[in-house]
Amino acid sequence: MSLRPAGDGVGNAPGAGRILPAEPAAGKDPSALPEIGPAPSRTPRNTELERPLHRSPRRSKTDPGLSVVIPTLNAAATVADAIRSAPTGAEVVVVDGGSADTTVETAAAAIAASSAGRPQVLITGPGRAAQLNRGADAARGRTLLFLHADCVLPPRAGAEIRRILKASEVVGGWFPQEPPQDTPLFRVAAAGANRRAAALSLPYGDQAMFVRRSAFERVGGFPAAPIMEDAGLARRLRRLGRLHPASSRVRTGGGHWRRLGVPLTAALDLATLAAWLLGAPPERLAPIYRRLHRGGRIRE
Repeated sequence: MSLRPAGDGVGNAPGAGRILPAEPAAGKDPSALPEIGPAPSRTPRNTELERPLHRSPRRSKTDPGLSVVIPTLNAAATVADAIRSAPTGAEVVVVDGGSADTTVETAAAAIAASSAGRPQVLITGPGRAAQLNRGADAARGRTLLFLHADCVLPPRAGAEIRRILKASEVVGGWFPQEPPQDTPLFRVAAAGANRRAAALSLPYGDQAMFVRRSAFERVGGFPAAPIMEDAGLARRLRRLGRLHPASSRVRTGGGHWRRLGVPLTAALDLATLAAWLLGAPPERLAPIYRRLHRGGRIRE
């Protein structure tokens, strides 16, 4: 979930998000389109804050069916691994929220060396919801996968997505977490996150959510929220169909857990989720969460 402090390397910085306008879909089943196939050509906006910084030449005669959107903020240490994990032939769109390190240059070099089709690096304002919506708007695939910059997809992620989306009642899915370290505490934390996602059908952003574009646009994209935008999208999508877990796992980063340690971070995340489910506005939850999370000492 997006319970990460600002500047955590995955695009979560204070700032208002933007909801993509939903395209008219009256009478259409969001799963009626092919599970992965080329989307109509899109022309991304080119404003001062939303400018394309790097584009590589298209590497195939057809547009990719899968687009991987990666929001970044000061993620130079991890973003290259995330990009390299994208399935072969997938379009990669990196959306940076104003990094002060070499994230943009590192991402540009990684995508230039990758096998991805028509990758891009965009610069936009801060706020992960806005970055994710901007990336989805610029992407062209009929299937969108949202990957945190400190996460790494499994080798057969593309094949798994195609298999899962063959079911017409499925609008999207997610990858269970593989803990960043093979320790008892991290194993328990990952198992708890995976059970929560399955039981509530509320996967978080560090579980590599993927969705049919038709469904994403029908629900209006990510809600414009400073926190819990990923759970908010999942809740919207549940109205249209099922979210199905993959069988392979996404490797998550450990940065989210280092400041408070695993037990306290898990408790803070759970309390925030409970408050959100009970109706607490994300605008009120975000400053409380960030204040408590920053109060910890970074633990190596």
